[in-house]
Amino acid sequence: MKINKLFILVLLLIISKIGFCQSKLQYAKAKVSYVINIHFDKSKKIYEVYEKYRPGLVAEAESIASELDFSLILNDSISVFYLEKKLFSDNRAASFAIRKSGYYGRIKQQPHNYITEELQESFGEFLVSRPYHEWELQDETKVIGDYTCFKATTSYTTTNPKGKAFNHSFTAWYTPQLPYSFGPAGFGDLPGLIIELQSDDYTYGVKKIKFFDKEQKNKENEIPRLKRKKLITEEEFEKLAAEDEKRWRKD
Repeated sequence: MKINKLFILVLLLIISKIGFCQSKLQYAKAKVSYVINIHFDKSKKIYEVYEKYRPGLVAEAESIASELDFSLILNDSISVFYLEKKLFSDNRAASFAIRKSGYYGRIKQQPHNYITEELQESFGEFLVSRPYHEWELQDETKVIGDYTCFKATTSYTTTNPKGKAFNHSFTAWYTPQLPYSFGPAGFGDLPGLIIELQSDDYTYGVKKIKFFDKEQKNKENEIPRLKRKKLITEEEFEKLAAEDEKRWRKD
């Protein structure tokens, strides 16, 4: 009798654990596929550095960028942006193109912030919570495919270890016809899905959108979870990165 009670207790614990895990799963309403073009300013000194390091690398990276497939899988409340796993014709050029695209790991977007996987850093692996950029909404519109898109712009400034400031400007074309406030590379918080995102370094554009049935709940539309790592703020991450760079320069 005791054995039966113990068996029932264990079974109930297993069932409750399975139910808890299943309740955490979220399923997508749509999957957006993005292609990317990367740009290099050949008038800048850094271009000469790239060519000296490996002649032809820039041209190879620009070419292989067409092989990069990015996906944004989403529902009404969250999305995850990621690079599809595949083999490349030139791994070194592909790695260079991926860095140029502003992608360093999967990105989860939610209503008030977005979280990036920072898993390649020498000072540790983290999830970093970042605020959305503030957009200026413009009246300008253009039609992209089947969607009427509205223009929005934003910018931010970074400073290198020598104190030199760099301005980074972005233009997004979003459509209220798809009322999802998400987009590629962590850009979002707009009144519609970002169909095209432009910067000095790259341009993301929607290739196709697949919509799922409301009843569908399987592996195909399961929203992936980020790795379980320590969650820190953007300020904490930048401080760790700066300290690591100081150690690197000292050595």
